[in-house]
Amino acid sequence: MEYIIDNTKSINETLKNMHDFDTLILKSGIYKEKVKVLNNNITIKGEDRCNVIIENKDFFHKIMPDFNECNTFRTWTFYVGGDNVKLSNLTIKNLSVPSSRYGQAVALHVDGDYFTAEEINIISAQDTLFTGPLPRDLQERHKGFLEDNFRRDRKSYQKYINCYIEGDVDFIFGCATTLFYNSEIHSIEKKLENSKSIGGYLSAPSHEKETPYGYLFYKCRLTCDENAKNVYLARPWRDYGHAAFIDCSYGKHILPEGFSNWSKTTRYNTAKFYEYSTTVDQSKRVKWSHILTKEEKDKYLEGFMALDKFFNL
Repeated sequence: MEYIIDNTKSINETLKNMHDFDTLILKSGIYKEKVKVLNNNITIKGEDRCNVIIENKDFFHKIMPDFNECNTFRTWTFYVGGDNVKLSNLTIKNLSVPSSRYGQAVALHVDGDYFTAEEINIISAQDTLFTGPLPRDLQERHKGFLEDNFRRDRKSYQKYINCYIEGDVDFIFGCATTLFYNSEIHSIEKKLENSKSIGGYLSAPSHEKETPYGYLFYKCRLTCDENAKNVYLARPWRDYGHAAFIDCSYGKHILPEGFSNWSKTTRYNTAKFYEYSTTVDQSKRVKWSHILTKEEKDKYLEGFMALDKFFNL
């Protein structure tokens, strides 16, 4: 069944009436709503990618109705907990920008399995996109604070095709096995309150040891604002964070060393960071990242795509 609504109607209320394989079409407009999708097997698509905007303004230190701080994992504008959900042709924003004032502010939080985003914009500053599930230590730490649905230890396959993702610090983070294909990953300037410009981190993967593949950025464009600089491709949020950048184009903002360790940890011993590019000075990359040969690149792509037909391009 197909539902069509405009921004005078509630997305959440419409979702309550939807069933497997239904489609929700959003007409152009700004939807000021915190959307929670628990449905399985549904599609939500916008009438116009740039003019269907779902927005909210929760941030880490905001005091919520339960008198607790929001915490990163309740800041989301749009949450997907159902399986086999597809979003297309729309924009999701967290308006809590700049991060120097608001801190962590998730736009899209996904921990359902077989999630697809195609032709969508995901916009915030710090922690823009969370690809769940939560790391296992946080599942335990947030018991009684986060709803059980947000604390599931489960597999999550996700893919983002022809998308635009914007942020400054760790703005793509989490545990899911995720394909980013032909997407623009855009870094904005990170400023302190004294207006001093500092660097950022494009991604912060946190995969478990047994996860064979983590983030794959394949044929993506890494772009930046005019004043953005000193950006790392990734840093490991947990010991076995896993990210690969293959056949991507890099802007001037990406640092020559490419990757960063997480503070004073020893995660450089266990993190799995891979790269294949013919345009970067590989001699300047950190020694604990892995520069792939063409043969290794082909084998890596073959292995990732063989995980599940879901990743077939």
